[in-house]
Amino acid sequence: MKKQVEVIKFLGEKWKTTECPMCKDTSWSISENIFELREYSDGNLIIGNVPIVPIVPVTCNNCGNTIMINAIVANITSNGKKDEK
Repeated sequence: MKKQVEVIKFLGEKWKTTECPMCKDTSWSISENIFELREYSDGNLIIGNVPIVPIVPVTCNNCGNTIMINAIVANITSNGKKDEK
């Protein structure tokens, strides 16, 4: 839940229009989790020494269009380091 609050704060500062570019609705859901986005390698899973982008999906409640917020840029997580408690 804390991550969602941080994403909402980030979006409040950066997002100029909350209208979905596909359906024009303005109702969105923010994931409670951070996911990993990594380069596709012909279906092979490569572990180690590959860039990983931590993302938080924000999904339109009407059509399902999903935008991805970079969790590092949004200051929700650090670059590969465990968050300090």
